[in-house]
Amino acid sequence: MDGAPAPEPQVEWMETKRLIEAALFMSGRELSVPELKKLTGIASAGHIREMIGELGEEYAKRGSAVEIFEMDGAYLMKIKDDYVPHVRQFAQDVTVSKPALRTLSYIARHNGILKSQVVKRIGPAVYDDVRELVKNGFILQRKYGRSSKLFLTDKFRAYFEQGKPLPKAGQGAKEGEGASSAPEPAKEGLAEELEQKEKEFAGEDEEEFSD
Repeated sequence: MDGAPAPEPQVEWMETKRLIEAALFMSGRELSVPELKKLTGIASAGHIREMIGELGEEYAKRGSAVEIFEMDGAYLMKIKDDYVPHVRQFAQDVTVSKPALRTLSYIARHNGILKSQVVKRIGPAVYDDVRELVKNGFILQRKYGRSSKLFLTDKFRAYFEQGKPLPKAGQGAKEGEGASSAPEPAKEGLAEELEQKEKEFAGEDEEEFSD
């Protein structure tokens, strides 16, 4: 019979797992199981999750600086928190509009907040701001009921977290890992603007609670 022999099941499994790994690396965002099923041609969601689990175990065994983070059934390849302060200077420069920066400052104070709540607080322009911030890699949005939850990313840390702790979704901030090296001027300017807008929101929030 003509043609190359079919690959061994174990080899095919490994190749598919590496394809998933490559997709997570290239995407720079979270990938859902349906997206990975379409990419690989695998119909079983359980097999996809098993492959991702094996990848995570491989990273853990070799002490990798990279990990695979699961959030609401989707998967994101990210840098471990301990390494972010040391490599933030390598993050690429981007431009953020002032309206989007204002929205980002509010999300930074309420990591994991519903997009509908941000719209209620700031206005319908938030929809455009969120699209810009997602495109620039500063936030992730995950479907939650009729709305979406908004989460900060490692790239946000690299640009704006100057050794400050990052609030966890729905929780208060925990103690940070230490100060980082000085940011580049362009990033420093953005960081200062963000900090100023965070202070503005802090004052407004205090007024709301005191009323």
